[in-house]
Amino acid sequence: MALRSLRSKIMLILVGGALIAATSGAALIIGMRQADRHIDRAHLSQNQLELLMLLAGRVSDFGIVALEAARTLQSVRPFIAGAATEVNAVFDLLDASIEKQVAGLTAGAERNAEAAEGLGVARMRAMVQNLNRQLSESLERTANPDDRVAEARRLIEVFGFSFSPILSRAVEDERREAQGARDAMTVLKSSLLSVAALLTLGALALSVLLYLGPVRAVLKRLGQTIEGAEAIASGRLDTRLASDGRDELTSLMTSFNRMAENLSEREGALMAGQRDLQHTIEERTAKLREANRRLEEIDLNRRRFFADVSHELRTPLTVILGEAELLLRQGDDIPQSCRASMDTIQQRARRLNRRVEDMLRVARSESGRLELSLMRAEAGDIIADAVADTLALARRSGIEVRVERGPGNLYVRGDRDWLRQVCSGLIVNAIKFSSASSLIEVKAAGDGGAALLEVSDQGQGIPEEEQPLIFGRFYKGRNRSADAGVGHGVGLALAKWIIEEHKGRIELQSPGRLSQGRGAPGTTVIVRLNLAEATA
Repeated sequence: MALRSLRSKIMLILVGGALIAATSGAALIIGMRQADRHIDRAHLSQNQLELLMLLAGRVSDFGIVALEAARTLQSVRPFIAGAATEVNAVFDLLDASIEKQVAGLTAGAERNAEAAEGLGVARMRAMVQNLNRQLSESLERTANPDDRVAEARRLIEVFGFSFSPILSRAVEDERREAQGARDAMTVLKSSLLSVAALLTLGALALSVLLYLGPVRAVLKRLGQTIEGAEAIASGRLDTRLASDGRDELTSLMTSFNRMAENLSEREGALMAGQRDLQHTIEERTAKLREANRRLEEIDLNRRRFFADVSHELRTPLTVILGEAELLLRQGDDIPQSCRASMDTIQQRARRLNRRVEDMLRVARSESGRLELSLMRAEAGDIIADAVADTLALARRSGIEVRVERGPGNLYVRGDRDWLRQVCSGLIVNAIKFSSASSLIEVKAAGDGGAALLEVSDQGQGIPEEEQPLIFGRFYKGRNRSADAGVGHGVGLALAKWIIEEHKGRIELQSPGRLSQGRGAPGTTVIVRLNLAEATA
């Protein structure tokens, strides 16, 4: 019994609401049905009234046609028959309307009254048919036009004396029925308004009783529960509810208090754990800061050493190149064998000097400075220089490098050395991940207003899930060859940066365009650069 109190209150509220809704619905349905019946009756009465008016007009037209036929024609039957047909059509409509109205009536008196109206209509139809027959026979027998007209007028007047009272009575009956339907609608409206007022007052009275009884007490305790929950949510875990009563809501408030106690205990344990965690984080953070500081110092020293060594190498290389050039300028004064050695020294020194310049460029780019020396350069020359830089590595790996320099007029505006380094890096990557006896194709081509520098291999390819990451900084990939540590040129992240600084873009296709029918997926990297404007 203790746990049924709240259920009983809720059931009482629901039953009261259901009674009000059921009563209102029943009154509305009954009122609508009665209103429909009165409206249908008024509509049918109005329709019959209009048909009677139409009948009066058609009968008048019938008399006029009969007089005109008597005055002008010898054979009057076709003309009178046509007018009679129109009158009979109106009688048919009246019969159908009366039958429909009789079918909709339930009271015996009303049905008898409507059937009497049907008898009146039948009597008028018989009178019209009799007039039609008399006119046809009389006018056919009389040859003199004046006598025919006189006879027709006499018959019509006799017909009118008998027909007019019946028609007037039928019209008056229909008007009374229409007015009766309107009066019934007025009474029904007043009744419905009274019922609606009573139901409204009853609903208000029941609502007040329910609110003053079970609803107010339940709402008050629910409000206390909501306030307690908001207090708990705001952090006041010492909030407790006064659980007085023996219903389900009391059980809920008791459970709420137990929950608040558990939360308070867990908060204490959590705060203690948080303090320990904060202390641990502070210790680890201090160690990480120190480690980061040492790493930054090591990286700074590495880049400084890298730049200093590169810079220091430039001076002896410049001297070697200068001495070699001086000796070569002496012409025939030096032996041929010595000249060949000087040529070799000069070529190797120039190549080493280029490597030193590349090292300086990479060191500067790692420090965040990318210095571009923009000039007009031909795309075929750029890829030819890149192939020359990497040809020795390709030969050692047993890989064939095929070059297509393009049409020779693909000029771009950019830093030739940086672009050469980017292409060299792409070729080196292709060599790393290609097997011996495979082919690498380096190609320059035009595409509308752009120059394309393509490097295609027949290597392992790049998995689809790794392709969006391949140009990320420090990304190495899962499939690396044994000589992946060998490197010339720049990495892919730096290559992407360099190309974007040239207002171009770098694209990746894997499987590549050399993979068809060769068993390996391969990769094609495309560098797209805008063509330089033509100069004189």
